[in-house]
Amino acid sequence: MSQLTLVTRAGSHELPVELNQTVVAIAKKHKVVWGHACQRGVCAQCRTFVLEGAEFLNEVTKEEKLRLRKAERVEGFRLGCQIQVVQDGDVKLAHRPY
Repeated sequence: MSQLTLVTRAGSHELPVELNQTVVAIAKKHKVVWGHACQRGVCAQCRTFVLEGAEFLNEVTKEEKLRLRKAERVEGFRLGCQIQVVQDGDVKLAHRPY
């Protein structure tokens, strides 16, 4: 079974992959602290660095293109409120707010 690993300041949390759910929603469901405020891609408190498994994620959204600089996206940053795992595979993400 595929695994979603969320890395926070409090440590690493290994969770089952839940397809088509945002990282923020999955973190909330499993009581993992993943900073967020708006859940619409505006505040960027959920800024996330993709460590592994980018190929299993949805495409960058228009909200991410508006909020994150192109250089950030190229480096592997996304927004946790926009990221969804869309196909089965191991994914590792780190919460990296500004």
